[in-house]
Order: sequence, then structure tokens, then C-alpha cells
Amino acid sequence: MQFKQIIPQILDKIKKAAYPLIISHENPDGDTLGASLALANFLDKEKINHQHFCIDKPAPYFSFLPKIEKLITDYRLINLARHDLVLAIDCGSLARTGISSDLQKIKDKTSLINIDHHQSNDHFGHYNLVQPQTSSTSEIVYNFFQHNKIAIDKYIATNLLTGILSDTMNFTNASTTDDSLKIASNLLKVGARVNQITSSLTQNKDLNSLKLWGKILSRLSFVPEDNFAFTYISQKDLSENQIEADKIDGLANFLTALEDVDFILVLTEEADGTIKGNLRTTKDNIDVAKLAQGFNGGGHQKAAGFKIKNQTSLSATALPETVINDIINQIKMLKRNNL
Repeated sequence: MQFKQIIPQILDKIKKAAYPLIISHENPDGDTLGASLALANFLDKEKINHQHFCIDKPAPYFSFLPKIEKLITDYRLINLARHDLVLAIDCGSLARTGISSDLQKIKDKTSLINIDHHQSNDHFGHYNLVQPQTSSTSEIVYNFFQHNKIAIDKYIATNLLTGILSDTMNFTNASTTDDSLKIASNLLKVGARVNQITSSLTQNKDLNSLKLWGKILSRLSFVPEDNFAFTYISQKDLSENQIEADKIDGLANFLTALEDVDFILVLTEEADGTIKGNLRTTKDNIDVAKLAQGFNGGGHQKAAGFKIKNQTSLSATALPETVINDIINQIKMLKRNNL
């Protein structure tokens, strides 16, 4: 369905909803939070009672975002049966909500709106506003507001600009377009707090986290036969340095500065033993989303990710070498077959 056709339909569903639920994706970043909170601000202005949920707590440096104090991260406080509309924001798949099995159970009687910009999005909603050509889901929400002549105040503007800056890496990566720059300019004109956004997103590392970055960088390995580099972060790394996982956010993007490699892979061990992979590239002829899809992940051509439930008993000292080698070998095979 075309953008101009679906936009008014989505607005109509929102305005007629008795109790909508907005969902930001697991391990929330600036885009899912910015786009979701912009919609939450709009619902507040329309006096539409709603809830906003994310299965994981946002990093502390997002605390400046307007209305984030109303975000619910305890799923026990959500009763899906009470909601007649669900909006999944910046979720490439239903699994990214973190509650996909429960959403599947109510899908026959509850409308599901999917607003996203990932090229790997599988159009899981009843209404799918998916535009992979945009810089961010926040840009899509901006266009949604503009098309429906919805006023954007300084609070909505701050949320939307946060999402755009987050996904474009402050307008430094390939997702930056002339449209995203024009939209950012318009958001500044209505009061977006750009200084607070940039300081919160970029000046958020303490001494311990930077020391850990050094350790992770020292592990950086090059795979010459397939021309990519990788490194990893274990739970022991985090506990020894007494830092939270959000303190290593941005590492994969930082490593794109490495020249003459096709792509970067950063593996992170999560608390439950899951291995998270982040893939980044700056090459126009490389599609890391295809690699991520080999692990049932997804994303964009130049930024993608995946998760693997680790069946191996994790070592107390680091990620097991066999687990890393297995993933690297799979990446090699996928690269040769897909790229």
C-alpha cells in the first residue's frame, strides 16, 4: 500500500483506539525511543489514554527524552487483552518486540501497526508503514505528522531529532540523505534541543568504559581470506570493569573507521548467555543484512545484527573460543555465498 494511502488509515486507527499500546524494540536505541516517544507525546496531546512499553530498560543517557519517565519496562504491568491497538516502532520483525508469542495470540482481534525503516522488515502488521529508504523510523514518524498536518512542538521535535541523529551517527553514515538534513533543520526551528541531544549521545563514557574499549580493541582480529575484522566482549569484561553493557554502545560504528576491510563484526555476550552480533560496513557493494539473515537477524545494507542462543556452558573467564570460531566460520560461509 502506498504511503499516501496508509498514512490517513493509521491516523484513523489511532484516533479511534480506546487504549493503544506503543512498543519500542528490545535493547532500545535512540531511534526506537525517539519515534515511540514522539508518538506518545502526540497521544498525550490528543488525550488518548495509552501505554508505552519496552522489554529492556533504556541506557541512562536517554533520560533527557521528553516523556521517557512514562515508559514501562516491567511486562507484568502490561495487560495485552486490554489494548485494542498495538504500534510496533522500529521493529524489523515481531520478535524485536520481545513479546512476539503473546502478540501472536491477540493478533486476530487487536490491530497491529508496524512502523519501521529496516530493509529486512517482514511486514508483520495489519498496517505496515515501512520505508527502507529513510534514514530512520523517526523520519517516517515526522513525515506521518507532516502529512496529517499534526503540529510538532519542541518535545516531539527533540524526540524525533534524537532518533535521526542516532541512526545517522550525527549525519556521518550512508543513511544520511538530503531529506534527513532538511527534516533536522525543521526540527531545530521548532525547538529541538540539539545541544542536549548531542552531549547525551556522544559524551557518555566514563574512565572504566574507555579502558574496556581499549581491551576490546586490543582483541581486534583480521580475517584476511575474507577481508573482515572482528572482536568480542564477554560478561567477565563487563563485571571486571563494573560497567553496564550500554557503555560499549557505538563500538561497532567506531570500528568502521578501519580502512580496507569489507565489514566489521562485534560479538557481545549477554547476561543470559545469548551472543549478540553487530555488523557494520561502509562499502556500497557489501550487504551485511544478508549476513545477519543467515542467523535469523536483519537490519540494513550497512548496519545489521543478530542473536544466537548459546548452548555451550560459558566459561567464567571469557567467551569460549569454540563459540567465536563457530560464528566466524559461519560468517565466512555466508560471505562467500551471499556477497
